Parts: sequence; structure tokens; C-alpha cells
Amino acid sequence: MAILQIGLALLATATSDLKLQSLFLMQQNKVEESIDRYREYTALTGRHDFEMLQQMGLTLLQKGIQTEDQQIFLMTLFGAGLSGSAGALEILERGIDHPDPQTQLLSLHFIAKINDDRTDELLNRAMSSNFLSTRMEAAFYLSLRKHPHAVGQIEGLMFRLPPMFKPFFPSLFALIGTTDATAALRRLIEDPDPQTRIESILQVAKLGRDDFLPMLRKRLTHSHVAELEAAIFAVGVLKDSASIPKLKRLASSPSDNVRTAASLALYHLGERMYICQIEELAKKRSLLSTICLGQIPGSEPILAELLKSADLQVRLNAAIALLQLRDPRCLTVLSEILITDHRDLAFQPFNSVGRTITAFKAIPSAELRAKDPSTDLTYSLTIREHLLRESLHLPEDSFLSLARLLFARQQNDLVPSLIALLENLQTAGAKEVLKEGTAKLNSPLIRDYCNLSLYRLKEEGPYEETINRWVMQQKSAELIRLRPILPWKFRLETDEYTLTPEETSKLLIDAFLAIASRRNERNIAFLLEAIQLGNPANRYALMGLLMHATE
Repeated sequence: MAILQIGLALLATATSDLKLQSLFLMQQNKVEESIDRYREYTALTGRHDFEMLQQMGLTLLQKGIQTEDQQIFLMTLFGAGLSGSAGALEILERGIDHPDPQTQLLSLHFIAKINDDRTDELLNRAMSSNFLSTRMEAAFYLSLRKHPHAVGQIEGLMFRLPPMFKPFFPSLFALIGTTDATAALRRLIEDPDPQTRIESILQVAKLGRDDFLPMLRKRLTHSHVAELEAAIFAVGVLKDSASIPKLKRLASSPSDNVRTAASLALYHLGERMYICQIEELAKKRSLLSTICLGQIPGSEPILAELLKSADLQVRLNAAIALLQLRDPRCLTVLSEILITDHRDLAFQPFNSVGRTITAFKAIPSAELRAKDPSTDLTYSLTIREHLLRESLHLPEDSFLSLARLLFARQQNDLVPSLIALLENLQTAGAKEVLKEGTAKLNSPLIRDYCNLSLYRLKEEGPYEETINRWVMQQKSAELIRLRPILPWKFRLETDEYTLTPEETSKLLIDAFLAIASRRNERNIAFLLEAIQLGNPANRYALMGLLMHATE
């Protein structure tokens, strides 16, 4: 018995010493040696010590945030944000004081996700930033949290800015929704600036605030076309039957925008006879009227005819309207939108004057860049990703045939979104498409994303081993490449089947997130190995993931 007690005492001393050594080495920024001591500690105890890993992670992040190296500084912010730990708020706070506005926005993004008393304090502090973008972002997060001082802070900011910025504020007051916020919104509906009034009306409609109906009805007699259109839209959305007589008169307006808006509002109020007015305008190649037909079941035959138009813009909007109606006939044109061809089309939204209807235009990317070399085509990709998500609501065989087509044409900028949709579908057909993707040797992005998806779905097969092996092969790759302003595009060289650095970065992030989400001892050991052996710049973000996995 005495020998056993002596042995246990020696074991306790050894483990305690190893624990102290590991934490001390991490404090000295000797990460590899610290993890070695931690491995010895777990070998003796036979288990992971989550509290110790949290301490090691926080220590590493505290060291990283003190560096003058901008890449490590940003990686540390990512790590602190990914950890989700309230203890990391002190680290994220350093980002608010950074002279770069993009860094401030990154810090705010993560701070707002942490539920802690200090979060509100830091958001209020960000309202004093030298950068308007930071103050507006902080105002948005305060609005989401319905902070008791949000209205005062936001009104103070609004009155300090030139009048041209006022239309940005109605949405913030609408988000808060308190009595004082509602009072501010009422004042903005009466504002001298028509754009502010229009935005306020649209926000009231969006939130279903029928207590504003008396104010909205008065605006149905306004001569300002854009404001009139917004008011028509609002009473239609709010199902105000008392406005039907006025809407019927407005359905005969000489303005196409007003006539379309009034006819659509009457349709939503049960007056189906006004559909014909929208149909007639659509037949005359009105893109706004064409897109409206997507809200009206039974319009499929007219839209199918419009798909045959020689005008690309008409075909585009007819296809989007059919997609809204879940009609697979849209696929013939939808594939033109989703698959890049020799025309190199970009897609831009355009609104009716009252911003109640949004249609789309296709423009060659080269033409856009000729007008403005700094043109960001990210929004075009966002539109395509949105339409791809909407296509999930088509019959499954139609969606899967579209997925196979995108794989066959190696539409790599849409691959992450497409894989996520197939994964969420979780049907036998979707899994079959993913398994087909793992065999695409000449398409590494598709192949590796499909392996990752099947690993996340916990399908039987070599998927975990494949992903782990691939991740460890990327030891020198940069985990995160920030392109806050300029967009990036996935590209594959036709004669070299390797991934570009940008693709590797995105895939690495997704792979590490999947590994960390399992939260088992094997995956924790794998993350430690990646921190120890991988790109030193990545270890800060990876430590944040490890902290999240062990919280």
C-alpha cells in the first residue's frame, strides 16, 4: 500500500511539473516544446485536460496580439473570434483600436457573437471610432441586441452626419422596435428627404408594422412616384383592405412602376383580375413586371414563352421568376447564369424607383471593368450563389442534374455553396452525387470538397483519413487569405491539376472547422499536431478552433 501511495504521489508530482512546464513554455512562445510537454502530460494521465488547453490557447493568443506582424495579428483575431470564449474579448478589444478599418470591422464581427457583459461596452466604445464604417457596424450590432442606449447612440450619430446619410438609419430603428425607436421611425417617415421617407416606409412593411397604416394611407395620394410606389407596396404587404379603392385608381396610373405596384398589391389583397395588367407589361418586355410574375402561381405558361425571347435580359428574369415558382423549365437559362462561358457575364440587380421590385441584368464583366477598373464582382457571385440555393427547391432530380452539370463544367466558384446544399439535402441521390465527385481526379477542388462533405455526413468510407492526410499535406499553406475589398475567384490550370492558394485556404478552413466540430480526443490530438507541425502563422487561428472544441 505504501509503495502504491508513493507511486501515486510521484505521478501527481510528474504531471503537475509537466503541466507547469507546458504553460511556461507557451508563455515563452515556445509552442512546439509546450505541446511536447502537453503530450507527455496526457501520456501519463491518459486523458486530455480541457482546462489546460484553454489556458495554453489564451496564452498563445495573448502573445500573438502583441506582435507587430500584421498577418499574425489578424490570425490572432480570427483565433480569438473562433474560440467564442469570453476570455478572448480582451484580445478582440485590441482590434477595435487598430488603425485599419477592416481590422476594426473584423473585431466587431467576432465581439458581437460573444454573449458577455463586456460585449455591450465594447460595441458602445466602437461608436467613437474614427471610421464611419466601424460606427455604422457597431450601430447595427447594438440594434440587433436592442441595447437600451442604442436609440440615443444612433440618433446622435445620425444628426452628426450630412443629410445624405439619413436613409441608412430607418432600418436600425426598425430593428430595435422599442417605443422610442418607433417614435424615431415615425419622425423619419415625415422627413423632408424623400429617400429617407421611402426607406422608412419599406422598413415598416418589412417588419409588418400595421400600427403605421394610418400614415401609409395618407401617402397613397402623393405625387412623388417613388414614395407612392413604396406606400402601395406597404399597404399590400400589410393586407390593408381599406386601401383597395385607392389602389384600384392607382392601377390605372400612367407610370408603369405605380401601375405594376398597385396591380401586385391588389393581387395580394385578393383582386386577381389585376394580374392581367402585370402580364401585359411583361409581354412588352418590362423586366420589373416579368420578375413580379414569380409571385403569382399560374403565370408559368407566360414565363415559359418569355424564356424563348431573343433578349437575354428578358430570358434571365423569366427564368428567375420560374425559379421562384419552382418550375424546372427555368434550368435552360439558369445554367447560363450559373456557368461561366465565353461571354464572361456578370449580374447586377436594378430596382424600381420605389425599390419595391428587384430585377436583374446580365452585363459582360469586361464592360463593367472598362467603366470602372476597381469594380468588385463579388455581388455578381452572391447573386449566382443565391439562385443556386433557390434551385434546391426544384424537384430533386432537376437539382441533382444541375449539380452534376456544375461539376462537369468545373464551376469552381460555386463548388463550396453547391457542396453545402447537397450535404443539407442528405438524400440518397445527393450522397451519390457527392460520391461521384470524389472520383474526379482532374478536379481537385470538387474531389476534396466532396470528401470533406461525406466526412461531415459521417458516411462509411475512407473520407476521414483522406481529409486528415490532405490537411497535413498543406503544412505550408496560409489558412486565411484576407481579401476584404477585392474579390477572389477560383481558377484551375488546365494542364496542372493542383489547387490555387486561394482555394486551398478556403478548403483548409472548412476542413479544420469540420475536424474541430467532432470534439473527440482523436481530433483534438490532430489539431494539436497541425498547430505544432503546420504553418506557424496558422497556429493562432487553429488554437482558437481548439479552444472552441474544448470549451
